[in-house]
Amino acid sequence: MREGISVFLEEKQGLSINSRQAYKYDLEQFLDIVGERISETSLKIYQAQLSKLKISAQKRKISACNQFLYFLYQKGKLENFYRLDLVKQTEKKAEKPALIDLESFWQESNYPEGRLLALLISEMGLLPSEILALEVADINLNFQVLRITKASQQRVVAIPTDLISELEPLMKQTYLFDRVGKPYSRQWAFRQLESFLREKGFSDLSAQALREQFILRQFENKVDLYEIAKKLGLKTVLTLEKYR
Repeated sequence: MREGISVFLEEKQGLSINSRQAYKYDLEQFLDIVGERISETSLKIYQAQLSKLKISAQKRKISACNQFLYFLYQKGKLENFYRLDLVKQTEKKAEKPALIDLESFWQESNYPEGRLLALLISEMGLLPSEILALEVADINLNFQVLRITKASQQRVVAIPTDLISELEPLMKQTYLFDRVGKPYSRQWAFRQLESFLREKGFSDLSAQALREQFILRQFENKVDLYEIAKKLGLKTVLTLEKYR
């Protein structure tokens, strides 16, 4: 199915380089979600993901996918002719979050654990659950990387230089956040984070909001969409499009 994208693009005449890349990007993303077996169910899942995007982006992707679906039907790759439709939005989409100055996170705090949690989320995009499960054996300060293991899958994440000194004092225990050789609970982590954010005047922020700040800064630094998804451990880039 995926090799059909190249054939499809070859048969489209007069496409500019940018248009060809846009088609390729949208169609590869489409197959990432629906998989190799296209069905009514898989298409509904894809359309549900699209509903999170701007109308203009939805229209572009639906147009590209419908052309590709018709091409596959003509070539006998699909038994049925499927067509995507624009899903009507009944609620106003939330505005993209704005960048916030978080420099105060680097200042001293009465809640050092909450402070480190906030820095790991906002500077590296880690989830609280990933942080709590992190063992010091998975952290290599010499190479400035740490390894996240999740559902039998691993990813390697670079550690910002400014965070090295924050981690060094914790390297002699079992877990990064260690409770006598065991990890702390999520409730404990959220209490620590909540207390720190309140202290710094950001009581309206959450772990999810801090992760969004990481994403926004990645885009501001012109980091590639797929690279951001890789850093976050996402299987698809679709959920990141709303931040562009």
